[in-house]
This record gives sequence, structure tokens and C-alpha cells, in this order.
Amino acid sequence: MRETFVKCLQRLRKATGLSQPRLAEKAGISVTALRNWEQGRREPYIGTAAVLAGALGVSLSEFDRCVFLVDQKEKATQAPAPRRKGKK
Repeated sequence: MRETFVKCLQRLRKATGLSQPRLAEKAGISVTALRNWEQGRREPYIGTAAVLAGALGVSLSEFDRCVFLVDQKEKATQAPAPRRKGKK
């Protein structure tokens, strides 16, 4: 099972030994934005995710392994597959 973006971001930040304020400074973002992302309140745009990856010293593909909230919301709003008639 893939990690949520929240867990992925926390894991990568902790692996680099960066505090939230230090990562925010390196990435040129606000600490509030970073905290919102790590708490699952919001998610960054892809361009910001690329900046985060650079500040963390990883490639953007590290985030490909993560499940974003947008992905989860899309799955939740998709209609279920129609049931087949016949055998139960």
C-alpha cells in the first residue's frame, strides 16, 4: 500500500534531519503552509512539490509513490461499478 502524501513528506523531512522551519526556509515557503501539508489540511501544487523535493535533496519521483488527497477524493466520488445480473 502506498503512503499518503502526509506520511511521505514527514518521512522525507525527518530522514534529512530538517525541522519544519528549516525546510520551509530552504524551499522558500511559509512554515504555516508546510505544517498544513504535514497535517493533511492542504496539499501543494505540483510545482511546489518539485521545490520541496529539491529542498529535501530528492527527485520529484519520490512523491510519485505517495497517495495525494486529490487521488482519494476522486476515488470517493467515482460511481461504483454496475452490479452484474445473474449469479450472486
